[in-house]
Amino acid sequence: MDSDDSDCDLNPTLDVNMNDNNPASINSASENPSSANLAPDHGANPDPFTSDEGGLQTLVQKKKKKKEEEECQDEKTPLKKFLPDATCEGERDVLPTKRVGFFNFVSVHWMTSLMWKAYKRKLRDEDLWSLPPEETSEVNGDHLEKLWKEEVELATKFRRRARLWRPVWYFVRRRLFMCQALTVLMDLGAFAGPIVFLQSILNYIDSVGISHLYGASLLVGNVLIAVFLPTMFLNMNYLLGIHNSSRLGGALQALVYKKILTLRTRGDLAAQLINFSSSDMERIFEACMSSVFLVEVPVNFLLCLCYCVFAFGPWAAVGFSVYVLVYIIMVVLAKCQKDIRERTILETDARVSLMSEILNSMKLIKMFAWEEPFAKRVAGIREREMRKHRLAALLNSVTNTLTPSVGILATIATTLSFTFTGKAITSSEAFTILSLFTMMGYTVSILPYVMKCVAEADVSLARMESILTLSEHKKVPQCKDISEFAIQIQEAAFDWEPDGNGIMDERSEDLHSEKIEVSRMLSQALLTTGPAVTSLTYRQRKSFQIPSKLCQINLSVPHGKLVGVCGVIGSGKSSLISAICGDMQLKGGSMHVNGRVALVTQHAWIYNGTLRENLLLGAPFDVARYRKAIQVCCLQPDLDQLPAGDLTEIGDRGINLSGGQKQRVNLARAVYSDRDIYVIDDPLSAVDAKVANSIFNGCIKGHLKGKTVLLVTHALHVLEQCDEIVVMQDGRIIEKGSHTHLLGRRGNYSQMVQGILSGESQNSEVRAAEGGEIESEESLGLKGKLTSEETRQSGVVALRVYTSFIKACGGWPVASVLITVVASFVVIRILSSVWLKIWLDEGDGLSASRLQNATAQNLTLSEEDLKGSITDNPRLWMYQLVYGVSFCALVVVGLVKGIVLTFSLLRGASTLHNDMFRSILFSPMSFFDTTPSGRILNRFSRDLDELDVRIPYFLEFLAQGILGTLGLAILICTIYVWFTAPLLTTAFVLCLLDSFMNAGVRELKRIDNLRKSPVIQHIGSSLAGLSVIRTFDQQDLFTRRMYQYLDDHTAAQLVYRLSTQWYVFRMQMLFLLLKASLTGLCIFTKGLVTTATAGLALSVMTLVYNEFNYLMKVKAEFLSRFTAVERLVEYSQDLVSEAPSANPEAAPEGWPALGKVQLKEVSFRYRPDLPLVLQNIDVVFEPGQKIGVVGRTGAGKSSLIAAVLRLVEVESGQVLIDEIDISNLSLHSVRSAVSVIPQDPLLFQGSIRYNLDPFEEHDEPAIWEALEQSSLKRVVQQQDKGLMSTVATAGENFALGERQLICLTRALLRKSKILLLDEATASVDLETDQMIQSTIRKAFAQSTVITIAHRLNTITSYDKVLVLQEGRMIEFDTPEALIQRQGSLFGEMMAAMGVTTVDQMRTQT
Repeated sequence: MDSDDSDCDLNPTLDVNMNDNNPASINSASENPSSANLAPDHGANPDPFTSDEGGLQTLVQKKKKKKEEEECQDEKTPLKKFLPDATCEGERDVLPTKRVGFFNFVSVHWMTSLMWKAYKRKLRDEDLWSLPPEETSEVNGDHLEKLWKEEVELATKFRRRARLWRPVWYFVRRRLFMCQALTVLMDLGAFAGPIVFLQSILNYIDSVGISHLYGASLLVGNVLIAVFLPTMFLNMNYLLGIHNSSRLGGALQALVYKKILTLRTRGDLAAQLINFSSSDMERIFEACMSSVFLVEVPVNFLLCLCYCVFAFGPWAAVGFSVYVLVYIIMVVLAKCQKDIRERTILETDARVSLMSEILNSMKLIKMFAWEEPFAKRVAGIREREMRKHRLAALLNSVTNTLTPSVGILATIATTLSFTFTGKAITSSEAFTILSLFTMMGYTVSILPYVMKCVAEADVSLARMESILTLSEHKKVPQCKDISEFAIQIQEAAFDWEPDGNGIMDERSEDLHSEKIEVSRMLSQALLTTGPAVTSLTYRQRKSFQIPSKLCQINLSVPHGKLVGVCGVIGSGKSSLISAICGDMQLKGGSMHVNGRVALVTQHAWIYNGTLRENLLLGAPFDVARYRKAIQVCCLQPDLDQLPAGDLTEIGDRGINLSGGQKQRVNLARAVYSDRDIYVIDDPLSAVDAKVANSIFNGCIKGHLKGKTVLLVTHALHVLEQCDEIVVMQDGRIIEKGSHTHLLGRRGNYSQMVQGILSGESQNSEVRAAEGGEIESEESLGLKGKLTSEETRQSGVVALRVYTSFIKACGGWPVASVLITVVASFVVIRILSSVWLKIWLDEGDGLSASRLQNATAQNLTLSEEDLKGSITDNPRLWMYQLVYGVSFCALVVVGLVKGIVLTFSLLRGASTLHNDMFRSILFSPMSFFDTTPSGRILNRFSRDLDELDVRIPYFLEFLAQGILGTLGLAILICTIYVWFTAPLLTTAFVLCLLDSFMNAGVRELKRIDNLRKSPVIQHIGSSLAGLSVIRTFDQQDLFTRRMYQYLDDHTAAQLVYRLSTQWYVFRMQMLFLLLKASLTGLCIFTKGLVTTATAGLALSVMTLVYNEFNYLMKVKAEFLSRFTAVERLVEYSQDLVSEAPSANPEAAPEGWPALGKVQLKEVSFRYRPDLPLVLQNIDVVFEPGQKIGVVGRTGAGKSSLIAAVLRLVEVESGQVLIDEIDISNLSLHSVRSAVSVIPQDPLLFQGSIRYNLDPFEEHDEPAIWEALEQSSLKRVVQQQDKGLMSTVATAGENFALGERQLICLTRALLRKSKILLLDEATASVDLETDQMIQSTIRKAFAQSTVITIAHRLNTITSYDKVLVLQEGRMIEFDTPEALIQRQGSLFGEMMAAMGVTTVDQMRTQT
């Protein structure tokens, strides 16, 4: 195993000029596109080799670089010994830690200019440095990947399990050893404080006749050796740990991302990866930072134990037994916290997964008014998660109680041991022991945090390890050989991915078997139309063999041929494509792919970027080839509509493109790639007839002529023109041959064709010309930029954030209780030390008489002789009892404190989560169109994790520490009144500097939060497009993008972490002066107070200083992490909301009774900055009428439905349903009164019943009746769990047609008087379309039906047709009247189908 660090054996060449967000910059064409739609890419980098001065420029740059390196060599400092792998590049925009001197590095002085900028103004991205090469995720990721591969090889060799912690250990161990060495040096210096300097100072105070010069030397030695040097070593330790941890974090994320690009599609990994990249990485970072202190505990313990036993005898070891007991308790608590974390993360994954599902389906949720059911479901998961968080927080409170108590308990045990045995103990001995225990108390205070971090990091690494051991996608070898076949599959069997051990997990197996069962039953149902569908018996259904995979696949596709693949829904068409692309496992037989493959998926994958970037997908930019792809895929008119042309930004998942536009971009991507084999999964169903014919003839048959094309389609006129047709059923190829040949065989294909022709003419496939796409009119008003910039606050966290958090926790009464219990805990802790001082000062109780006798006899007695032995005091029992009771009181109050804090703070976290979720849930659709889902999920994962876990811990420690420090400072001032002056001066300077110092920490934390969102967004987008990324061999492109996002975030995180240390170091130096002033007072005012009093003051100051170091770090962390609360409050209070879900004016009972819809002068726009998409629409749809809506892309068809559902409020005019203005009603009343069947049939993870009736408003008989009407009853009955059968995420275990039928069942259950069909059958085959239309005609005969036309034959029998153009109503009349009207736009559409008369039109019905 390689033990070197990530930068020791690697010297990669980094392409720092690569602009991943602009593929055109990779190879800019010399030709500048001149058309308005093909915008010139001004961001493209010029090619240096095209310049005549290129060689000279290169030479100058080399000389400049060499000079900078020479200058840097002169600047080399001893710091190089601590960073042996750092190289000096001379780059001033790179993080300068490798160029600064030793003290500059330890004090983080080089950050002062940045912190001053943050104080004066809001920081900008360009203010931050970039990472040096050795810090980048690429370099460290490659090294960690190498170590992981070596671990896997060793595990295979020795037949053991590969464990991720081993390569992680080898990755960090050298710097970890350096940090441990610094920790030991720090302990030695800190140990010298109580055993050398404190005891010497107290002996000096107790003695007489010793020179003040000796006292001064003690002061200097104490400050320098026991305070300053340990502080320097501690800071050096933290700084090296921060660098080490940031490298590990980037390496782990890079390693996981590269792994997921090799996996088969696993949608259930999304939530795990989001949590891993956010909350888990935070835990791993903290564990790497703090694990070094595990060495400090035994070192510190042994040093103190040996000294105390040697100096004070064996009874001193009694106190150390207390520490041993506490260490054991800490180990047990850490194990419990690890177990709780393992259970908590499962709930967190479930919540984030559901949130991702909700965000991706928000439009559907609003259409169905399902906000409340989903809010209830999220609340249930959140409550289970909070139960585990409460238990973990209680354990944290136990440790926070034990931490400050253990030193007191150890002192009590030691003191009582001395007194019970009759051994006297002096003031110097007692307070030396107390100081030693106080020093050990620091290690005890940090130990539970360290063990908690390590335990939670172990859980995170185990989760990551489970991902790294998953089986990988094995790309089918693509090579050209002498074979006559482009694709040759012989006797092949394919199955879906098993888990990492080669065995399909139980959940996957259940989902897979359910999918096969539903697909088989529905396939048979669709082959039999009409009443015969419901006449299939159980015995007939059981007689079919249920395939669990693709079986006996024999397919030979010659080079240059067009092969069509058809079959009913669920027959295995898309699975065949997945098998060819390598997404299914080859279980038997053979498969050869001779050529490079281009993939066009059924659901277009579009990521957030420009349209050009989506089309090129990292390929070099060739203008001629690019324009040709645009032309043959009919994208030119769409680009003309976009103000920024092909540089218009496309939202996440193509939110601002229509279904047809997304599919054409998807196809153009494949065309531009210029591959040998094109595997195309039904792209024509998403576009209108005119465009479909143009694409088929101009692209598939024209431009791709000579290429091998495997085309999945159910369009009969397309299949007729294929060279060969493959018919699939139940995961098998049942027929192959030409169209004529298969018709002659009179098999399944012939039966399918006859079923189509008997139900409608061949022309019935033709869709509403130029109007069959569900358009996104928002795209017409874009100015090139869609995604809004994420807001970032500046300055101090607003007061309303703190008050909102207090209110969420229960308000000021609860806050008062919290302050009271924390203050009580601190007071009891201080009083125990004061009581020890009183006890020691009392001695044997005879000091007053001795002093009187000594005065009478003119004798000089030492303080020890004057007091006598405390064991001779007749009231010894009282002092012992009070001292013991003080500890019991401390424990009891501490536990009460923990319970109150835990429940109050987590109540606040839960309240803020619920408020934020509801605020987002009821935000308008424009918010989701302009806000990437990764940005929202970042708040529900990383920010919420801060509030759930870290802020309660930090707040408890901070409140306890601040009050404790304040109380101890007051105690010292009561002892030394002269100390008040330096204390107040220091406090004034501290408060003055604190506002300046904290400004930079807050600003950098905000930037850190913002830069995390693109990482999460990129992970989600990559998971959605795995098949496309792999097929086009663009793993390197997306990996480079991930490297860039990771490096941007790591740079921000690294500078933020360093800024906290910059802040802490300055606070430490300020407090060092304060401690030096108190030590000087004790030395130079000896005789004014007793030795016990001076010992109490110095030991208390040692405690304060030790705690202050960590307290300042916690304070900086808390204030910066509280920006997470700021971000949650922003989304819970500042988002613009839709109209209230519930209005005082309720809808009349039984409304709407008729279903009359009237639009009065309605004008409508999606956002204020966009143009009107509906203009003065004035139309009435009478009750029970069937209305067809047609128009070209951008006409406003979908906007009409959005206006009726109030997805966006109309700008002017009224929408009335049954004569009631819907703007006066609640959104829930309006949307629940209308049924919708959308174009994209979305299902949710859960049961079939949950997807049909999330409100549980209907009983089972009503649900079964609706299933029977939609021809799904018997299909569901055959499931093992019936209505409770599982639905996977997004309904992935159901075919597209099956999902659409479930959506139809939803509408049937509502029995609404108004039904909206928004391109409901755009992506289903003709058989499913026919079934849906037949059901709608029967079930909604008395309802008003408004249909955005997909196939014109479906609306020729409608009562009226509404024709829209550019947002205006052009025509509204019966189909018969419109087709006969001269110049009618509807008539032109029908003429494109060859229909020009009323009689011809009636034959289409």
